[in-house]
Amino acid sequence: MNKAILGNKQEIIYTKQLNQKDKFWDEINFDKDTSYAIHIIEKKYGKINEAKIHPKADIILARGYVPVDYLEKNDFYLNEDDIKKLNLIPINNSGISIKLPNSKYTITKISPNTFIKIFTSNLLGAGASIYCNKEKDFDKNINVLNGWNINESDFYNYFNHNIENLNLNSLDNKQKLAEIKTFSNQKISELTLSSKKISDLIFKGIGNFEEPYTAHYIIENDEIKENYYIPFKITTGSGRSKGVFTVVFKPQ
Repeated sequence: MNKAILGNKQEIIYTKQLNQKDKFWDEINFDKDTSYAIHIIEKKYGKINEAKIHPKADIILARGYVPVDYLEKNDFYLNEDDIKKLNLIPINNSGISIKLPNSKYTITKISPNTFIKIFTSNLLGAGASIYCNKEKDFDKNINVLNGWNINESDFYNYFNHNIENLNLNSLDNKQKLAEIKTFSNQKISELTLSSKKISDLIFKGIGNFEEPYTAHYIIENDEIKENYYIPFKITTGSGRSKGVFTVVFKPQ
């Protein structure tokens, strides 16, 4: 069973547990007698992405009254359709991100069109995506630059200026390309951690999604807590060999 199906099943399980009122409520600042867990089943508009995508919140809370017999009939599961049926009011800042227990999940995946809006340039995205391990892959590096909409001379100028004694003038020097990749990953991490705006966007979806579809809480390894800046590493997406370029934030 793939991760998406497993993830959806886990979201349903946690939605039911929250609505049974016997788990998680002691750790969140909402009235469990008048608040109900709602499973998000529809994509939401991401302002940075300029498209409807899966929001950061997998579950939100909504305020109102749900008859006990309605909950029991539905095995304590509620989704967005029930908000309309029951005239519930979604609660801002209540979004919960669900992580599969003991899973190697993705924090976020950023495409070139989104990366440039967050970091103002795609040069670091291209540097993070560069092939630097196997010489047989070096001829793909021009495609990496094209995929990130980066001019080859601009690539050389930027990294020669920012990495001491690099003197790069080709895309096939293993040692120098490795330096670029390391520098790019470190710089993306530094820019993320030094900016609350960027960190909130990446970890919580704040600035991309409207409330309540940001993630102020997280259920991780079967425990709920306030969402936080999870220690992360930068890697490339699995589609790089197919010409799909992304920078991926993964937990360390």
